[in-house]
Amino acid sequence: MKKILYILILFLFSCNLPDNTEEYNEGLVVFGSIEIFENGAETISSIDTIHVSMSSSFNNDFSNADSLYINDAIVKIHGYFSLENDTDTSTIMLSQVGLGKYLPKDNDYKIWPNKDYAINVQYNSFEVNASTTTPSAISISSIEDTYNCAQCSDPAIFGETSCENQGGTWSSEQQNINAININNYNIINSEIGFDWLFEPDLLNPYIDDEIISSIELSRFGCKVGSFASMPYFNLEFETENESPSTKRILTYALEADKMGLEPLNQNGTFFDYNENGLHDETLINTFYDTTFVFDIWIGPYLRDENYNPYLENPHIWTVETSPSPIMWLYFKYYGKNLMVIELGDDAYYNYLSGDPLAQNMYLLPDSNIEGGYGLFTSRYSKPFFINVNKAD
Repeated sequence: MKKILYILILFLFSCNLPDNTEEYNEGLVVFGSIEIFENGAETISSIDTIHVSMSSSFNNDFSNADSLYINDAIVKIHGYFSLENDTDTSTIMLSQVGLGKYLPKDNDYKIWPNKDYAINVQYNSFEVNASTTTPSAISISSIEDTYNCAQCSDPAIFGETSCENQGGTWSSEQQNINAININNYNIINSEIGFDWLFEPDLLNPYIDDEIISSIELSRFGCKVGSFASMPYFNLEFETENESPSTKRILTYALEADKMGLEPLNQNGTFFDYNENGLHDETLINTFYDTTFVFDIWIGPYLRDENYNPYLENPHIWTVETSPSPIMWLYFKYYGKNLMVIELGDDAYYNYLSGDPLAQNMYLLPDSNIEGGYGLFTSRYSKPFFINVNKAD
């Protein structure tokens, strides 16, 4: 034991522990992105809001944090903006539209896949530069598969031991995972652009119910319980870009605000969503349950002024593998949902690689901003609709 302790002490004193402490330097902070959104056989594109501010050290007084925003910076983006071809370059000047916020004066431009775009921001003696290469178009397919569904004869009981202790029978069965139709996003009028993110009802005229696939979202059995639960479908991704990139799946519930009577249980009682003892209306499309499995993986639920439960919307998952299983944790609401597959650029991938969980407040993420802080990134998105029905 003494020998082990001696070796450990010798090891600690003979190693040069890394010192990553860096002197703080004031600089511009710039966050912005550009997006290509596949719209049927065409694409729509957007320069999202560019945010510009000054950095601040941790020991500064933040009582007037708004003073850090910069409202008179010179912000410009250079790249391939021609509406006709992907060979001509030009520069777009952005205008200040809010507290430290900048946007182009109009939408008379197009962003092309697999092209370089550079941002330059100047304010007094400060200047930052960054560049991004937009991702190539992404191809998505839904593929068939099988899954060994192991569950209790009472599907409300989770785990083999719990099942047997409560007199149930544990069994497994090979089940098919069917492909779904992901080519159901019709052309949306370019005048709508991305306004549907704030007004989902704008999408209703473009939803073709006859070609949208449906799933039966269950609260029980082998389709809930963990990341390894039975998928409802599988998605496979293909892209021309072989470099590291970030893939995200956004699920946007289009009927999250629907009100309806609380559902009845099999014994004739009702499921009291808002816990007021009354059989009344609630946010009926919330994927709601009070079992420990939901508490662990989905809860705690948010509550509105009437104590109706709801969840974040939209919900985003970052995925790494292809095919990717789409299981219960991707869905927060019943009803029509829009799923968007986002392919990020290398800059976003590297930024997340720095400190993705923000565990160290003193560790800066890997940024592509030269001369300051922040991130300038790009993404390519492909959407499809899906109906999420209530199974139980």
